[in-house]
Amino acid sequence: MSMNESKIYYWLSLSNISPRTLNKILERYSPLEFWDDYDAILGATSLGERDSFKALKQFRSEDYINDSLSLLAKRGIGVATRAGGKFSERLLQREVDPPVILYYRGDIDLINTRCFAIVGTRGCSQYGEATAKKFAKDLSPYFTIVSGLAMGIDGYAQRATLTEGGKTIGVLGSGLNCFSPACNERLFEEVCESGLVISEYPPDRFPTKYTFPARNRIISALSEGVLIVEAKEGSGALITADFANAQNREVFAIPGNIDRSNALGTNGLISRGEAKLVVSYMDILHELNVDFDENNAKNRVATLDNSELKVYNLLQNGGLHADEICLKLGMNIIELTTVLTTLELKQVIKKTLASTYCLAE
Repeated sequence: MSMNESKIYYWLSLSNISPRTLNKILERYSPLEFWDDYDAILGATSLGERDSFKALKQFRSEDYINDSLSLLAKRGIGVATRAGGKFSERLLQREVDPPVILYYRGDIDLINTRCFAIVGTRGCSQYGEATAKKFAKDLSPYFTIVSGLAMGIDGYAQRATLTEGGKTIGVLGSGLNCFSPACNERLFEEVCESGLVISEYPPDRFPTKYTFPARNRIISALSEGVLIVEAKEGSGALITADFANAQNREVFAIPGNIDRSNALGTNGLISRGEAKLVVSYMDILHELNVDFDENNAKNRVATLDNSELKVYNLLQNGGLHADEICLKLGMNIIELTTVLTTLELKQVIKKTLASTYCLAE
């Protein structure tokens, strides 16, 4: 195998170089230039995190990279890079400090569906738990729910999504082989099986105090909007809200009692105009211009299997020709024809032109 951009992105991910520093380098040099002229560039350029760049040298071997990627595949871990068609364009905004790579388990196509994030404090109240579950249940027919697989609000929202038969994405602040907390390990495996878990860190990388806040930018970047259910002052969920505002995503918050510490963060966001107050999932659907048929839409979508849900989520962004759907979802035309016919019978989609489909009203 010869080197290509995707493999070079993988190589760049093997050191502790921050995405911000990598992005500055990649603005000046293409991946192939950096690979071919690595020694000269390292010697002539004033690079931030220079020691980490030097550490890359030990991995600079085509055989090592090919063998390493093969081993990852055997362990059930996929790799998506900026050079591949599986990477989400939402992650490529300058404001995101784009990751060069995502390691994943599960259905990587979910990162290109309509996504919505639900996050909050780990030490949530019973009210916070119930609210996270309710909003996840109500929003999951319309969005892939994104969160951090953490204790508290994150975990409750993602469990409720799976219970409803919805799809969810977990974004880790560690490598895929170093998941924590242990109490959510079963949830982690369930999301890997029926949803998607991603990380920008190599699989055996342990988390640090910096990696958890950094992953929050990916949670918000993937999502059209972010709901903060409960958050204390200084909560990591508020970091997600800050990222979302910087990335021009919609931020929503649940108001809480003014004498409860878990509501200080959310109430502060609302009072400063940094989040929209919501009391119902309908507030979010209206704000994000999601079509809603109170009597039929939710019930129809709840009956979809995995393949049908992929097509439904894809068409949320507008009508597409069958060939485009095949390309984006990696389906063959025979499989897709069956799915499209079923969706038409369920009145979830309709054909507008020859082989062009959109969501039914």
